[in-house]
Amino acid sequence: MKLKYKLNKIFTIVIIFTLCINIFNSGANASSLHSYYIKNPKKPTHLYAIYENNLTPEEKTMIATLQGVISTSSYSQIYILSKSHPDYNIWLDDLKQNHGVTYDIVKDPWYLLDKFKSYVKGYVLYSNSSSKDPSINNACSLAALKNCIAIDESIENRLRDHGIKKLKGDCRNTDKYWAYNNLWNSKLSHSIVIELSPNKSTALRDYAIMSKCLVFYEDAPKEFPLRDKVFSSMEKDSICLGWGPDEYENVQEASKHGVSIVPADWSYNLTVLSALPYQILTRKNNSSNSFSKENTHFVTFIMSDGDNQQWTLGNNYSSKKWYGSPSRGKFNMGFTISPSLYELAPTVFKLYYKSASQKDYNDNFIVSPSGAGYMYPSKFKEDALELNIKRLNNYMENVNQKYISILDNWSFDNIALWDKYTVYPNIQGIFYLNYHRQDDYKGKILWSNGKPIVSCRNLLWSKLEENNTLVEKINSYADKGYTDITNPNSYTFVYVHAWSKTMDDIEKVISELNKNSKIKVVTPDTFMELIKTNIKH
Repeated sequence: MKLKYKLNKIFTIVIIFTLCINIFNSGANASSLHSYYIKNPKKPTHLYAIYENNLTPEEKTMIATLQGVISTSSYSQIYILSKSHPDYNIWLDDLKQNHGVTYDIVKDPWYLLDKFKSYVKGYVLYSNSSSKDPSINNACSLAALKNCIAIDESIENRLRDHGIKKLKGDCRNTDKYWAYNNLWNSKLSHSIVIELSPNKSTALRDYAIMSKCLVFYEDAPKEFPLRDKVFSSMEKDSICLGWGPDEYENVQEASKHGVSIVPADWSYNLTVLSALPYQILTRKNNSSNSFSKENTHFVTFIMSDGDNQQWTLGNNYSSKKWYGSPSRGKFNMGFTISPSLYELAPTVFKLYYKSASQKDYNDNFIVSPSGAGYMYPSKFKEDALELNIKRLNNYMENVNQKYISILDNWSFDNIALWDKYTVYPNIQGIFYLNYHRQDDYKGKILWSNGKPIVSCRNLLWSKLEENNTLVEKINSYADKGYTDITNPNSYTFVYVHAWSKTMDDIEKVISELNKNSKIKVVTPDTFMELIKTNIKH
């Protein structure tokens, strides 16, 4: 009996252990379905913050790469501030107030070097013979593998005077292919790369070191030999952080290899910000649907460029032109936001949600173009697109977003393409933008698996469609009788160009539209719900 009891007990323990392993693995698999990024595993407890404005370009690179080296080894880390990107002060204060991270402001970069030099295995040399000299990128790629810092030749002697004397590599006089040809298969990441102009001294270089990413740049817009090599060698559905010499050609080239671009070539402190855990987020859309729906033309406004990570991190949040405008909260408004923030800067993502207006009027977030990053779905490598959409669906559930904006080129009528998206339960509809001109399809609505694909009807964009012109056009829709809730022409999606128009411009337009009792401005979510509920399909 005792033997039988012991066997039963052992059997029970084995079953429980197996269940725990399965639960753990299922959680890991669920996470991997949306996870793209390498996160810093060591959450800092103290930060040494330093303004880059007081540093030479050579010191900026030294400190940024030092920031990357120490990030996974020390609970005291480095945080870089920039007067050109003031929102990093907000994120720093939030870390102190809400996440238990203390900080000191320091001025001397060499003080930081002395403080953390025990973590540094040596240095890799580069030269700055011209603004296009690729040796800085090659040095960062090699330094990432060697646990080293990248040092300009002009400060080598001073570095050695501070006790770092081990030269681990010399990348001077190397070409733009050198890092890929010599290091790609030496344990550099194959899921993330960094496309960064050599003239950028600080941004992204901390993350490159920490995540062991290839750093590269090809400055001829229509020449792709290096990008072809890099993108074609990456894992299925991968990410390129940074920016290239041209928008359309660069994104198209990445897309055909199944790589999404995240505009981030001015992003700082991703080592620190990624160390904070992400979490499932909820938000409320308190837009009332109790308003009259009869004899009404419905309009929604969506701000452009939420895919631009460096903007959402750098100055969008506080700027009076954009999200920090005192006009925000005085009308219903749609914003796109990059999914990259959810993993790389989760505390920032949470602040955007927390600060969103939820009173008389609502701020409404949707996924930025075109999902995990900027890519063209019609050009995206087919097997990579399947994984990309699966990850997107999981992400949208985690952040409680229902709709995605997609920027592509003349693919609106490709229902088979949209069916790949709308088959997933968390993707409830698509706001379509055409690359040639975002409003090329003039508000046309299609249906995919019973979900709306809505094209942009009008723009608020300097020199393309100014404030008064937009007001006149929308009023004309109401005058033409486009106020039947069952008529697709009774819905106008307006895309606002962030670089030429501000929240004040939107407020002025909406103030004029509010004078017309037949026009109602709603959030993107409400806009889509009205379409789904009332238009026959």
